[in-house]
Amino acid sequence: MILYALRSAVIVLLTAGCSAMASLANSLGGGEAAASRVMCWWGKAFIRLGGWAVRVDGMEHLPPGGAVLVSNHQSLIDIPLLLFAFRRPVRFLAKRELGKVPLLGNAMAVAGNLFIDRDDPRDAVRMLRNASARLSAGDLVSIFPEGRRTLDGTIGEFKPGAFQLARMSGAPVVPVYIDGGFRALPRGARRFRPARLAVRVLPPLSQEERAQGTKERIAEAVRERILSAASAAGGEGRG
Repeated sequence: MILYALRSAVIVLLTAGCSAMASLANSLGGGEAAASRVMCWWGKAFIRLGGWAVRVDGMEHLPPGGAVLVSNHQSLIDIPLLLFAFRRPVRFLAKRELGKVPLLGNAMAVAGNLFIDRDDPRDAVRMLRNASARLSAGDLVSIFPEGRRTLDGTIGEFKPGAFQLARMSGAPVVPVYIDGGFRALPRGARRFRPARLAVRVLPPLSQEERAQGTKERIAEAVRERILSAASAAGGEGRG
């Protein structure tokens, strides 16, 4: 426990330092690209310092070009875990509250991540347009459609509104199953814990599924795939 208390302290310092570096890199003229490189490095260092064993598979399912990554949400570790797992930069479409976190929120913003105010329809439309433009430029954009982190690994209902981005952009929708984060840092906990982490990229929805489905049907189809992956891995998905 002492070891993980020390790791927790080091990760907090790492996060503060990298956040400051990302903001500085942006302000010194490096722009979004420089800030993004800093935050990608932060994600990888975060996971390594945590000492967690990580299994990543299914990367062959990731299409070239822009794609919407749709994942279950287990922990605050999920963002650095996805930055660790993917070799390509990942942008996150997150709720506005994350952007208000001191240092980290600004670093995420200048690195090209997008924060959406779900209570402001006009802001939501503007952010979705920005995210669509990034997808058209070939970026990976990640969303967590449950809207909140799990307490016990259970995969909650997917909010269909989160899938408006997929319908607006026409980009491939790639389900991504995450496991272990809720054990490494349970919701409300302040210290990291030992855990095995996993990221599994699943086959994208077919073009027909995206074109013919409503937001609700797309949400249901993606959730079912992630639940199946959780069941196959012996995770806590549940229906």
